[in-house]
Amino acid sequence: MMESVMSNLSLAALLLGSALCPVQAFAQAILLDPIPLTAEDPSGPIAVSGAQIEDARTGTLKDVFRAEPSVTVGGAIAIAERVFVNGIDEQQLAVSVDGAAQNNRMFHHTGTNIIDPNLLKAARVDAGVAPADAGFAALAGSLAYETKSALDLLEPGRSFGGQATLGYAGNGDTATGALALYGRQGPVDALVYGKRATGNAYADGDGTVVPRTGADMTSHALKLGLQMGDWRAELGALGFKDDALRPYRANLGGVIGGRPTPETRRYALEQTTRTLTLRRTAADGLLDPEIRIARSESRLDTFDLATPGKSAPDFNTGRARTLSLVAQNRFQLGGAEVTVGLDAARSRGRYAGQFRGAMLAFDEERRTAGLFAQARGNHGPIDYSAGLRYDQNRFTGVAGQSVDTDGASVNGALTWHVTEALSVKAAASSVFGGTQLASVYELDDVSAPDAYDALGATRGRNGVLGAEWQRGGTTLGAEIFRTRIGNLRKGLTARELDSEGFRLSARQDWQGGFAALRYSDTEVTLDGRGASSFDLRELGTVPGAMVTLEARHEIRPGLTLGGIVQHAITERTRASDTDSDWPGYTVVDVFAEYAPAALDNVTLRAEVTNLFDRAYVDRASYGGDFTEVVGQREPGRSIAATAVVRF
Repeated sequence: MMESVMSNLSLAALLLGSALCPVQAFAQAILLDPIPLTAEDPSGPIAVSGAQIEDARTGTLKDVFRAEPSVTVGGAIAIAERVFVNGIDEQQLAVSVDGAAQNNRMFHHTGTNIIDPNLLKAARVDAGVAPADAGFAALAGSLAYETKSALDLLEPGRSFGGQATLGYAGNGDTATGALALYGRQGPVDALVYGKRATGNAYADGDGTVVPRTGADMTSHALKLGLQMGDWRAELGALGFKDDALRPYRANLGGVIGGRPTPETRRYALEQTTRTLTLRRTAADGLLDPEIRIARSESRLDTFDLATPGKSAPDFNTGRARTLSLVAQNRFQLGGAEVTVGLDAARSRGRYAGQFRGAMLAFDEERRTAGLFAQARGNHGPIDYSAGLRYDQNRFTGVAGQSVDTDGASVNGALTWHVTEALSVKAAASSVFGGTQLASVYELDDVSAPDAYDALGATRGRNGVLGAEWQRGGTTLGAEIFRTRIGNLRKGLTARELDSEGFRLSARQDWQGGFAALRYSDTEVTLDGRGASSFDLRELGTVPGAMVTLEARHEIRPGLTLGGIVQHAITERTRASDTDSDWPGYTVVDVFAEYAPAALDNVTLRAEVTNLFDRAYVDRASYGGDFTEVVGQREPGRSIAATAVVRF
């Protein structure tokens, strides 16, 4: 098996290397993109580069994170995508969009947070250890998305501009169109954005059409800003919608045997985020306040299709929403930047519908209030970060049961720059998570007064040790990590989830380009034992060992070639109830991007995804460890073209 792995990787590396790298550069060691170690963030966040975000402008979150093996994204269609960090589901992370806390409680057959990459300014992952100001219940870290505003897009000296993006992918005949208009007049700036993607069902690597996978996505954004002397107010409204016939279980190709179900049903998924932020822009070292009020909501409706024998078919409606408030201030203290503040949130999940002919309605609610402080600074060769939170959690169950908990969270991280080239780091955290809400479509009739008493307060414990060596254009990195979440909710029982493993990275930069190799090996267990993808629903996945190779090179001004190789190494199942190992696969994506000198406002891009037309199910997708589960295969080879015009 190892020979096969090395053969696949060698072939992929040779193809990318020969296409992208000058001979003298490729002759040097190809090394991995480091996890950034800075004075501000010694815990080592994973920051997606601007180029990676731009590469994904007509894609999905899977495209944003495809070069980072420790951040895997399951689901082959946009509404089914779920992000996993070190094998842990994003439901166990503090997720925010423009600082607005996301509810994260929807349905294991769909995603919980869907973002249009064309709107992204930045994406940051705190894997394991997250700062106290990342938000409540960062049990296994945090995931923060930041979207663009008019000020990010306006060219110097201009008060108005626009950008049109057109894309087409041959596999599924998917057409994408997006338009952004932005401007500034006096103290006011504004951005208006809309995007539409439509297409047919795609074919997998064997040429088989995967039913009900055609694109049908709409996203929009409105961002307004007002400068008032030393203060700036921002209003943001983001939305995403996908409404189409999908597989009955949107993230699966089907199940052999089991409960009979129709082949398809209608999924209507809509997610919105609204934010109002006020902050001081002229910081003086003592007063740099920020206040944010936000509302995020996910709405999922599913409708079974009427049949001759069932004129009133089942339907389900789910709502997961969070109202949040954050008030904080940054100031300088003894050479350190300190952030102190308070936050509060009211999160609710509600299900209503007709299931197997019976009308049902359930809801749960959680209210939280917290105080936090986080310090970041450096002292000589040491960069440090330390934080503390105290939170109160008020949980209300389906039948009005009340569970009140409170607890403290603490985090600390430091980086020691041993020499100019070598640095080592260590980070740890213990995080209070209170009583968790159930996912909306998992809500059930829970009437016993003590039904929730067994859950207890969830707590995550994280630890990271790492080192980085950098000299010239060469960077090497290594890291070991462990996360343990206790009293993690699964239905009405408390479970313990563990993730441990290591990451290796190497990167070589040269004039005009780079090559980066990244390796991640992660083992996830539940209650101390190997678990199946069924047991890990909404908790995690089994990523095993993953390797990526990313390379880019500007062969002449305006013309860049690049690509990414993803390789999943076969992973043996360790669960007692599974009957299949996770298969390995190798996928190669390549692209060419051209910005003509004569048309400095135009960017053209051509790419081939899944170059070798591999038939595979993504490692992070559900069901790869069961022979009776038909996994949802990823698209086969596709030739795509994109044009971006700025005016």
